[in-house]
Amino acid sequence: MFAVLQTVQAHMAVLDLPAKEVLGVNGSWDRLFDTLLAEQVAVSARVREAMQAQIPNYRGLPLERLDVEVGVEVERVLRSARAGKAALDDAELAELAAIGEARAHQGVPVADVLRAWRIGVEVVVAYARDVAQRHGIDDAQVLEFVQSVLAWSDVAMVTTAGAHRRAELALAVAEEERRAAFVRSALRGTVPAAELRVHAEAYGLDPAGQYVAVRARLVEGATRDGVEQALGFRGTLLRRRGLSALIDGDICGFSSQPPPADVEGVVGYGPAVPLDRLPESHQLAARALMTAQAFGLRGAYDLDSLGLRAAVATDSDIGEIMRRRYLEPLGTGGAAEEVIATMRVYLACGMHSENTAARLFVHRNTVRYRLARFEELTGANLREPAVLFEVWWALELAAMGR
Repeated sequence: MFAVLQTVQAHMAVLDLPAKEVLGVNGSWDRLFDTLLAEQVAVSARVREAMQAQIPNYRGLPLERLDVEVGVEVERVLRSARAGKAALDDAELAELAAIGEARAHQGVPVADVLRAWRIGVEVVVAYARDVAQRHGIDDAQVLEFVQSVLAWSDVAMVTTAGAHRRAELALAVAEEERRAAFVRSALRGTVPAAELRVHAEAYGLDPAGQYVAVRARLVEGATRDGVEQALGFRGTLLRRRGLSALIDGDICGFSSQPPPADVEGVVGYGPAVPLDRLPESHQLAARALMTAQAFGLRGAYDLDSLGLRAAVATDSDIGEIMRRRYLEPLGTGGAAEEVIATMRVYLACGMHSENTAARLFVHRNTVRYRLARFEELTGANLREPAVLFEVWWALELAAMGR
């Protein structure tokens, strides 16, 4: 469109005809507009036909309503161009904004709306040239007409596109709120089973599929968009694996696949279940998240991968008993920390003293001394499996509290 305007301006420069002089030659200017306004219905029909022929999204629009809207636009263009007016009054702004909003609600992209305007201008200009030939109106006045039409259309296009974008944004926000409400109700079990399946299908999900509930918490350096993308909650319908919403600041949702283990953030997920059992999976996902965060872990975990650490994180009564029995007798200070560190590595090395010594860079006799010191202070027998398990519990609890 701007290229057309530049061409028009170039022609006007060559002709060197002032606008006032062009407007006044033999009343041709008035004759051009009188004819176009008299044949406005035919002009509007050509515009509408061209739009529907070239833009697939316009073919499904209600015909009667589209005819009315195109007629309004054509008349506004002609009358404003005749008056040499590029500014829009309140009534014109309201009409054009209403058309932009309507297109957004009809699902017509803003690019198609702008393309429809360009097609309309091209058809009107072509019709004006035909009228000029019929009535012997010279090219200079046709060029002036084109310039006036383009000047008003530029402003009209901006107005229509702006209204379309605002309406589109409002629609997107409303849709996001509806989707989030559905996700929350699905995870909490407050939506009927039949409605659950209908909504899932509407969002491109298999209503008969199995889904894992996911609950994620951001960490420093991670973004909500990035985590949701990694979890499969963003992207096109074909690539999206599930839906999500914010619940108490956490990214919560359900997906057809478990999350990747190396996802940024702290993520807990539950077992795969049918849609109507998502509350069970979400409860376990929340517990996995709490456990992973308590132990300072990063990535995605379920209760299977966390094992007994989930019990350590949640059973505070047992944890306090283990702490008093196996850690409190050691006291505080450097010597106590050395014994605790040795016990932790000893258990991690499968209770092999030599491997423990190698990992700690100390002599194996030092390891044996520290193990004996632990038994002496706590009264524990490290050859008993139950004692080893209780010591491990106490050490994990201590690690969680660091």
